Amino acid sequence: MGLERTQKLLKICSSPNEKLKVIQILGTNGKGSTSAILNKILTNAGYNVGLFTSPHLNSFTERIRVNSSPIQKKSVKYFINIYKDAIEKIEASFFEVMTAMAFWYFQKNKVDYAIMETGLGGKYDSVTACNADIFGITSISKDHQNILGNNLEDIANEKVSAVSAHSHVFYVNQNKIVEKIISDYCNQKQCKHKKIKTNLNLQVSIRGDHQKQNASLALSIANHINPNIKDLEKSLMSIKWYGRNQVIKKQPFIVFDVAHNEDGIISFLKFINQLNKNFKKKYLLISIQKNKDIEEIANNLNNSFDKIVYTITDKKKSMDFKNIKKEISKATLIENSELALDKITSEASREDLIAIIGTHFWGKAISNKFNISFDNL
Repeated sequence: MGLERTQKLLKICSSPNEKLKVIQILGTNGKGSTSAILNKILTNAGYNVGLFTSPHLNSFTERIRVNSSPIQKKSVKYFINIYKDAIEKIEASFFEVMTAMAFWYFQKNKVDYAIMETGLGGKYDSVTACNADIFGITSISKDHQNILGNNLEDIANEKVSAVSAHSHVFYVNQNKIVEKIISDYCNQKQCKHKKIKTNLNLQVSIRGDHQKQNASLALSIANHINPNIKDLEKSLMSIKWYGRNQVIKKQPFIVFDVAHNEDGIISFLKFINQLNKNFKKKYLLISIQKNKDIEEIANNLNNSFDKIVYTITDKKKSMDFKNIKKEISKATLIENSELALDKITSEASREDLIAIIGTHFWGKAISNKFNISFDNL
């Protein structure tokens, strides 16, 4: 881990990040949603906006957008052709290449603001090489412990260390330990920092109470940029962000969420409970990566669903079924994700619930099954 390769690649690309106003979004859950909400607010206000998020659901071009439209594949090929030798020489990773490509593409399109979602962690994440002017910190909780540390304090320190000196920092309500880490670090780096209170009265088109917290953070950043932005209510009700409590069908009620850690899954289950629907039967389709800790959430899943099917969405990264079965007693295995979708959707009645959770890797199977595109925001 480190920023050296990203910094080298950016320099070879003529340092496009230095020519941009950059907003970096970091945290554990809600980074993508906050980025998407802020993107909608600023584009609706007339700004030319670049948006970089990860991972993608179906096509890698979803990661890089200008005014919500994905990068064209011909632009990707052009970038690779120009910088192929440099990429190979410094042995840049896929994420490092995508980060540099995003900055290059945004500078080429002369964006007013580049919204950059941090990938994993903070201090050594490729996005942090940009030295952003504005930071938004979403909820910080346990995830990727194998890389970031086993306790909340270590994880928070790793993420907050991405913040640049003398920058503006906005953060949502956090665990008290996390808030102290943010405050102390910002004071040390002479950053102006502000804790954002969640506006529970906000109406947001992305479903779930937690999205009000993400929207409150995005609104605060937008207000810092321009306190005179109008039609905010219209912007908040026109956001599209896929895989976040995304209702695919109503009979049976099929909902897709990329929730993949304890806090994310708890938020998803809360959303399901708040639907106040008397489902005849509740199905769960779940696929989750090897490095996730499911022990704390297993009982909730066992108690919330009548039938649980585990599937493999990525042969290299998906958790072994034997580890799933140890914790989720109701789980059965259908290895192929598209076959799992076919079986459960054909078995379920119109009065049932089908929940699909655990990973972005569901994207391709869902796109194929339901003829859904994730391109347009």
